Formats: sequence, C-alpha cells, structure tokens
Amino acid sequence: MKMRNHILRMVSVFFLVLMLVGCGIMTVFSIDYSFDSITTTFTFTNPDNILSWIKQSTGPSLLLAYIVTDEPANPTILSTKFNSEFRRNIVDGRMISSGSVILNTTSNNKEYTLYKLSDSNSNEFNAPYFFSTATNPLNPDIQFSVSLTSNNTLQFTVISGSYTNPSLELTRFNGESFITVPSEVADFPDYVVSSTAVGSLYIHVYAAINISEGDFSNKYWTRLESVASIQLI
Repeated sequence: MKMRNHILRMVSVFFLVLMLVGCGIMTVFSIDYSFDSITTTFTFTNPDNILSWIKQSTGPSLLLAYIVTDEPANPTILSTKFNSEFRRNIVDGRMISSGSVILNTTSNNKEYTLYKLSDSNSNEFNAPYFFSTATNPLNPDIQFSVSLTSNNTLQFTVISGSYTNPSLELTRFNGESFITVPSEVADFPDYVVSSTAVGSLYIHVYAAINISEGDFSNKYWTRLESVASIQLI
C-alpha cells in the first residue's frame, strides 16, 4: 500500500511538472495611456521600460473603424461592446479576425455593426498591423486627424509621431465612398438609418491601439475611443 501511494504521488508530481512546463509563466503586457479627443492624440507612459518588450515594427498599431447613422451622437454602445469582446481584462485580450466586420450589437431594436475602414482597393488593413504602426515601439505616441474629402471618403493624416502610412484616403469596408442620401442606404450593413430619415447622415469614427507581438503572452488593447462624428453633406 505504501509503495502504491508513493507511486501515485510520483505520478501526480510528474503531471504537475508537465502542466507547468506546457503552460509556462505568463508575462502580461499592460501600459497606461491617455487619449485626448480634442487633438486626437494617444500618449503612452513607459514605466520599467515596458515598451522595449514589443517586437520591432509590430506595434503599437492603430485600428480605425466606423459606422454611419442618421444621428449626430456616436453610439457609445459600440465602445462598450468592443472593450468587453476584445480588450476584456487585459490578460486575455482577443485579436480581431481578418474579416471586415469587427462586432455587432443591438440597442433600441437597432443593430449596430462596426466595420474597419478600407481604401479604394478594398484593402482591409488586417491584424496585427492595421492602418498604421509605430516605426519605433519606444516612441509610440501619435496625433492624427480624420476628415471628410470632396469625394465623400475620409482622409487619415498623422500629425505627429513616426508611423507607417502617414497619409491614407479611406473608404467604406468595400472600397466605395460614403453615400449621403438616406433613401439609398436601406440595405447597407455599415449604416443604421431610420426608414423615415430625411436629414443628414454621420460617419462615426473610432480608434484603438493594439500591441500583440513581443516578449509577453497577451494581446493588449487600449479602449475603443471615439475619434469623430463627421456630417455627410
């Protein structure tokens, strides 16, 4: 009996060692940041040189997404949904898939679907680099602008910060320009427009920054921030 118990204890220890070796020790990347919605600026702090954990040329990376509605106020429900679906509790953050749709949620009997912006070639700017990536992870601060062009597309411009693709003309997820007439967008999945809408439409632009490659185990997201609500004329 003693020998049997001894063997069982040895087997238990053996499996415990296998589990520890298989799982490893999780290193979590987490960093404080601030977002200024007036100047559209992400600013990061760097305690303990944590930014040096990031693999060169892989981040921080800027994601831009949008939805069009007939209301001037941005749907805050999308930020809440993004933070719970992808940012989560930092430790188990999830990456966005390569598809165009990021997430959808419902409120007041309306379905809101957030899409990544594209360009005229229908490029999706997929994970993990998205639209724009810091050329040096030790200098990740970025100030940018998003404005409407005469072609009813969006112009993305990096104002300060060293990032790739500092200037891009962006379109809907399918490479097409934004439609301004409510009666013409009834079946558009990226539009939420009332059947009785006759006034202006608004592009609501959101941004988040992702860091997912380097000497750490998790996929880090900032919160999804509201960048602009731009009237389509």
